[in-house]
Amino acid sequence: MIMLERENENLPLPPSQTLMDTTYNWVARVRFSGKNEATAYTGTHTFPIGKQASFTQTAHPTAVDYLLGALGGDLLSGLQAIASRRGVTIDEMEARVSGRMNNPLVFLGVIGEQGHPGLEAITGTLYVSADVSEAALQDLWRVTLSRSPLVNTLQRCVVLSLSLQQIL
Repeated sequence: MIMLERENENLPLPPSQTLMDTTYNWVARVRFSGKNEATAYTGTHTFPIGKQASFTQTAHPTAVDYLLGALGGDLLSGLQAIASRRGVTIDEMEARVSGRMNNPLVFLGVIGEQGHPGLEAITGTLYVSADVSEAALQDLWRVTLSRSPLVNTLQRCVVLSLSLQQIL
């Protein structure tokens, strides 16, 4: 919170007379835990992180798994919150999110390969069952996308193709 000083005194103003600080920083501490494994500490949560990316099964989710899962979770939670505020009951929801690297061979260290190992495109579909019109559901989706922290971050650096499909 930004504290304003009273004239001729070094006392903070009462809370009702302070300016609201709209900045907030999320913090994650991540410690190396051993071969291809780290542990993340965020707020009151702790979770393992495996390799950066993998093309086979791993003991722990990879960094890429967490990124795609976090985006799906962001969209599901966001849509639920907007729907709830508007009095719309969501019966069921599921997201399918996938990412495609520019060139996985660069990630693997293949000599002479061109491009980069970053995700080039992320596609996702939210499947939603709700007793509202398709138009109402698409309006909820539009608001969800506009308020999503992850969508608004990722769309600046990767091609995002996100859609909503109503299911009965």
